[in-house]
Amino acid sequence: MKDSNEILLENEKAFKSLFEHATISILVTDENGDITLGNPNAEKLFGYTKEELTGKPIELLIPEPLKDIHRKHRHQYFKAPKARPMGLGKDLFARDKNGRTFPVEISLGYYKLGIKKMAVAFITDVSERKKAEAILRSSEETTRLIMNSALDAIVCIDTNGCITVWNPQAEKIFGYTESEIKGRRLSETIIPEKYRALHEAGLKRYITTQEQNVINKLIEITALHRNGREFPVELTIIPMRQKDNDFFCAFIRDITERREAELRQNEYAEDLKQKNIELEQFAYVASHDLQEPLRTVSGFVELLKRHYKDQADENVTKYINYITDASDRMRRLVQDLLDYSRLGRERILEPIDCNKVVQEVLSDLTMAIQESQAVIHLDQLPVISGFATEMKQLFQNLLSNSLKFRKPGEPPVITITAIPKEDHWQFKIADNGIGIDEKYWERIFIIFQRLHTKNEYDGTGIGLAHCKKITELHNGKIWVDSTPGEGSRFYFTVRKRSTDKWK
Repeated sequence: MKDSNEILLENEKAFKSLFEHATISILVTDENGDITLGNPNAEKLFGYTKEELTGKPIELLIPEPLKDIHRKHRHQYFKAPKARPMGLGKDLFARDKNGRTFPVEISLGYYKLGIKKMAVAFITDVSERKKAEAILRSSEETTRLIMNSALDAIVCIDTNGCITVWNPQAEKIFGYTESEIKGRRLSETIIPEKYRALHEAGLKRYITTQEQNVINKLIEITALHRNGREFPVELTIIPMRQKDNDFFCAFIRDITERREAELRQNEYAEDLKQKNIELEQFAYVASHDLQEPLRTVSGFVELLKRHYKDQADENVTKYINYITDASDRMRRLVQDLLDYSRLGRERILEPIDCNKVVQEVLSDLTMAIQESQAVIHLDQLPVISGFATEMKQLFQNLLSNSLKFRKPGEPPVITITAIPKEDHWQFKIADNGIGIDEKYWERIFIIFQRLHTKNEYDGTGIGLAHCKKITELHNGKIWVDSTPGEGSRFYFTVRKRSTDKWK
């Protein structure tokens, strides 16, 4: 008969083994955010050794732009700690030793070690879909606390397929209490009937031949609830050994909500796609059909001009000029709207040398550059994969604005640069023009929004809306940073692709 110390020692060794061999990355931090423990998979995932991680702040593994907000959330978490997914509904990112930023899913757990408050992070690199759960710490009490805080079901079976470990989350997911299910065969409880024979055969094959068809792999399958309901789960099975006894632990997550969310998202995306198609068709048809009445108005205005050509009625001439100006402006608005609706209609990705594109735009703007005595500084730009016509229009609109909105009596100075980011290119076009008040920074990208009268600056107010749509076509975004009276800095991004490079 084993005494309690022997049992405790065996459990410690078993859970140490689980911790060391887990295929999911695990980090433990104290209330100050300092890392106290990390498993080998965390070392592999982040590229740091155990010695390099221990005692370091957890923000070491957070991308630079997110560090401050992470510290804030960490402090808030320890005020009311509980087991929960981190950043629910948001994209989370981590950073390894080489500076690589990658998406992750994180589940948080909490326990006390004496008077210390400890947080446990279960981290999965979802870019490669490697996922597993692990049991942390080396004492029976600590392990119990961690298992109870885990958001995933942890189910262990022996080589006969009988359940030996069943954590609280397993009770929640499957509806069985630990006392009801412990010792029962896994295939007779939570495995749907259509998979039971496969499960039994796979278990026997692994024990006999060590063939690993599903071991240490992330699997999506359906499981069976106590009430007979089948639901989708994601699981990883890890083989374990305690002294001379082999057993298996499965880390199981109910992904019903994720599947439903994906379905809703797909339905929404399809609905949005259809509405965008209808909207583009409407804009195209409406713009095209408006051309005809405008031509009619212009024709009659010309007739009026000829009729009153030899008459000295200043009012009639003035009114005719008003009509002519309004008709011309309406024609430009309609044409701009027509161009806007056509953006991205025939999208073909191709290599684009941004240096050549900017040179072409500058050549087209030669008269405006000479007239304003503008000085253009152009850094080396990359070759990207994009849509040639749209990219040229993007540069042309931004450069035209820098030339147009210059300070009176001062030649424009325009600088064009680009820098590589992790997954995108970031371009900047800076000028020394009149600038834009911060309260208008978002408004200027809305179609037909103007900050000046047509007498001050010509235009229809659609150019920056074009720019916004073009950057979105390239999976990017556009924004402005400006100081009134000193100039503006327009930034836009374009997603990187494998064929992108510096010229």
